[in-house]
Amino acid sequence: MNKIKTGVLLLNLGTPLSPHHKDVRAYLKQFLNDPYVIDIPYFFRKLLVDGIILNTRPKKSAEAYEKIWAKEGSPLLINTEQLTHKVKKLLNEKETKVSVKMAMRYGHPSILEAMTEFKNEGIEELIFLPLYPQYSYAASESSIMEFLKIQSQLLPNIKVKTIEDFFSEPDFITALAVSMKPAMKAENPDLLLLSYHGVPERQLLKIKEPSKKCCTPGCCDQWDENNLKCYRAQCYETSRKLAAALDLDPEKVITSFQSRLGRTKWIEPYTDILLQEFPKKGIKKLVVASPSFTADCLETLEEIQIRYQELFFQSGGEKFSYVPCLNSHDDFANFVARMVSI
Repeated sequence: MNKIKTGVLLLNLGTPLSPHHKDVRAYLKQFLNDPYVIDIPYFFRKLLVDGIILNTRPKKSAEAYEKIWAKEGSPLLINTEQLTHKVKKLLNEKETKVSVKMAMRYGHPSILEAMTEFKNEGIEELIFLPLYPQYSYAASESSIMEFLKIQSQLLPNIKVKTIEDFFSEPDFITALAVSMKPAMKAENPDLLLLSYHGVPERQLLKIKEPSKKCCTPGCCDQWDENNLKCYRAQCYETSRKLAAALDLDPEKVITSFQSRLGRTKWIEPYTDILLQEFPKKGIKKLVVASPSFTADCLETLEEIQIRYQELFFQSGGEKFSYVPCLNSHDDFANFVARMVSI
């Protein structure tokens, strides 16, 4: 890094410009028309998204965004901006030639906007880090392919390094464990529920390195060379490492998946179903976290902290403590700075 003017691009998924219907609709139109997100043929995707979803979903989504929107703007955008600022400061304490920027896969600032700025700065090397701990087809692969497309157009001759995932990195696990310990100590829960974003089951086999044993009995019991890029296997590995870091009995740490849509089969078990079943089994005190998100957003603040908490209480639960994402915690910022310095 001492001799090369280097760029670092941190990427998050995206957010509307505001919680208003028009902006939410524009965001959903871009997001849901991504063939990696709704992975069906173009004609049927356009029919589904433009003809059906965009006529009904924006109003409901806008109402959800209204519930979590901060005075300063989108929580996801704010948290990613703060993280970027901290990483930039850390990298430039010893090195003054590192340009650190953030972008969103959908919305603004876009990858194109950030890459144009890098081009104008004359960078010679670029490190790309999607802030998704586990590798998935809809988020990771989509983001990487879009980044590489734009990079080949604007900066075809620079050196590029992409960090594809970091779900089992020791410092990441430590940062997560540290963030969860106060709630675990204060609440003494019956279980720690780790709710990861769900994906359609078929997408597990669409990634560039599909698992050799995907969706077979016990396929996610361990993470190894047979399922290196399997999203579900990576989520379970994160959970196992977190249980060890927190010194918890593995049976007291439950992995589940949220945010499923439509009639297609999504990876199981489903978070909302478990929350309804737990009280019937005497599990009435929960600490809940979502290690597939690094910044709090609609899925954590509205889906988990509001709707899932209400569902758990309605089902007979008594205590529900949500642990925020790592956001711009110093531990996480230091970890990100070390990753992009390699």
